[in-house]
Amino acid sequence: MVRTGIRSSAIILRNNKILLIHRKKDGDEYWTFPGGGVEDGETWENTVTREVKEETGLEVLSYELAFMNKTYEGGNEHPFYLCKVKDGEAVLGGEEKEKNSESNFYKLEWIDLSNLQNVNLLPENAKEEIIKRYSK
Repeated sequence: MVRTGIRSSAIILRNNKILLIHRKKDGDEYWTFPGGGVEDGETWENTVTREVKEETGLEVLSYELAFMNKTYEGGNEHPFYLCKVKDGEAVLGGEEKEKNSESNFYKLEWIDLSNLQNVNLLPENAKEEIIKRYSK
């Protein structure tokens, strides 16, 4: 498995909430989007579909490119996909479940879009894009 340096991320909305991964690592606490590194020979869409299934147990039914995000000057652009998923409960899985510990914490959480401004969601510029596009 060779990574390309590009991360493909999912925006999963349900009932005015967004599904995020709550992280605590090395003394930092933050939230991030489901998703992961694009592997060599894999499309961005394949990656987001695979990662959502691995990390949340949810099946992606459809997706559309919502926006591209560059986290720092000179960095790679990362696609963010608005994903429609099959109904069901999100359950942590994959590497995140295996690595989950008190010092390297992962938890899936549905965060109310109206409260998103108060959450340390990374990357920050993607958080602002989500608020602009999807908060009411």
